[in-house]
Amino acid sequence: MHILILILGILTTIGIWSWRIQMARRGARVAMDAAGAIANAPRRFAFRYRAGKAGISLIEDPREAAAIMMMEVARAREGPLTEAQARTIDEEIMRHFSFTRKEADELSAHAAWVTNSAPDPLATMRTLSQLVVSAPQLGPKEIVDLDAMLVAVSEAEGVPTRAQLALLQVFRDRAGLKT
Repeated sequence: MHILILILGILTTIGIWSWRIQMARRGARVAMDAAGAIANAPRRFAFRYRAGKAGISLIEDPREAAAIMMMEVARAREGPLTEAQARTIDEEIMRHFSFTRKEADELSAHAAWVTNSAPDPLATMRTLSQLVVSAPQLGPKEIVDLDAMLVAVSEAEGVPTRAQLALLQVFRDRAGLKT
């Protein structure tokens, strides 16, 4: 009988200690989740702040702004984006930004998505032109290069339309380029 009580005592002790270890493990997991939530709080708050802003106001990278501006110029021809325009945009992105074909395709697809939800093309061009002109990493050469990129896109289907010329003029006015 005393052996049976000893075995029952050992099993009870093992059960209690395994329950305590399981509870400690669960507590550590909860603590790790809380620490992860605290560590990710700045990123979550930044996302919530950005989620409340419109699409164009989220643009911070001048290369992204340039791609969107090229897309706006291409779409100003009043019709769907043509193969020649898409090819010209991708080639300009690859040449001036040193992107691969895949990266250029992704950036132009993103630019097309942003221009679908963008406000008036003239307002978009003014906003993005200001972003590009005020970018500290860009100098006069890059501004002139962007003007050449926009002209190349406007001429992808022949002579630029009045709407395309108006968008080019908005950029040139903001950049201080003489026409």
